[in-house]
Amino acid sequence: MSMNGQDVVSSDDHKLGTVVAERDGCVIVESGHVFKSRHAIPTDFIHEHDGVLRATVGKEVVEESPKVDGDSFDTNAIKMHYGLIDVHVVDPDPQEANAETDGLHEGIEPAPSERLGTLGGANDPSIERPSGLDREDAPTYAGHPHSRPDRSTKPGER
Repeated sequence: MSMNGQDVVSSDDHKLGTVVAERDGCVIVESGHVFKSRHAIPTDFIHEHDGVLRATVGKEVVEESPKVDGDSFDTNAIKMHYGLIDVHVVDPDPQEANAETDGLHEGIEPAPSERLGTLGGANDPSIERPSGLDREDAPTYAGHPHSRPDRSTKPGER
């Protein structure tokens, strides 16, 4: 069943526009009367309910998505915007030369390991427990006594 020509309504009941094309697992929705814009919405977020196409995302999410320029758009960018693709950061190749691996070969600990070692390591109880600053500890702060001025008299009187 083609969705072309059907209006799309957002999850927050705003009209998003009209479907003008379907491609790469997305519907292209055109909105605006004078200044038209096009956005792609993955079909995973489009459902027909009582004869109306409804997007399961809000209007703001669609408006912030990458715009479709003519008929071209970056499918991966669209899917990433809607959370359908995770971004994975790949650690550098341990065999490839870089500052960290060069340091390891020379016996120099990498900065994160060095910082953790300075703190006492992963099982250091001072890291694993709360700071110990409680309301019951009000007369002191981190073991230092508070000096509270006597406010029972005005300055200069005694």
